Amino acid sequence: MRTATFGDGDDDLVLVLGWGNRFEHPGVEWLIDQFEEYTIHGFQLPITIRDFDAEYLDPVRAVTDGLDEYRLLTHSTGGLIGAFLDDYETAVHCSPWWGFHDSLDNPVVSLAMQLPIATPILPAGIEQDLLGELTTDERYAENPKRAAPTFLREAHRAQQRLPPFDTERASVFYTPTDAVVSAGAIEERVPESHRVAYDGGHELFASRCRGDHIETVRAALESGPEALESERKP
Repeated sequence: MRTATFGDGDDDLVLVLGWGNRFEHPGVEWLIDQFEEYTIHGFQLPITIRDFDAEYLDPVRAVTDGLDEYRLLTHSTGGLIGAFLDDYETAVHCSPWWGFHDSLDNPVVSLAMQLPIATPILPAGIEQDLLGELTTDERYAENPKRAAPTFLREAHRAQQRLPPFDTERASVFYTPTDAVVSAGAIEERVPESHRVAYDGGHELFASRCRGDHIETVRAALESGPEALESERKP
């Protein structure tokens, strides 16, 4: 787990990125720049793991346990990790990976996940246009092209034991046409009043509409799900 701290604001923001995201990616840098009033505790995920709790969840908890108060911002696999945290003030999950997309929900992947192989051998199937229109060729070139069976196994096991969605403090931003994670799994877990649908790729911060929604993301982190009402006013 790679960690980094950005800024020196009075309040703490924990940022848990998705699988394949790096702090240096243009979209991630843009996202970090939107929260200058915070001290941001960032987490960049290992691509291959054998144990979800030991290699994903525990390193994040080791930091959050030392914070008096913090707000939580996650993306994709980071949202799967963030779903198991419960000591934040507010949370915003962007395109959380709470269920396999149809492209991964098949017998071949199910069989492969039974193998104790931590080497990336399975095609990830994530094309550049699925991430967002602002995804550069250079950024996409760094995206993992294959996934390890143990990584998919551990993600699937975590999805199967997800705690109930936090309707008091959490909000979700997602695209219903997401071809990386299951939008249906998000809609099944999250009341409509707690989610904002946008028209763009899997990464909100790499979508052309990011400027239309970032203020609502900021407001939801500041005051909670009630801030989403502004998105629904004509």
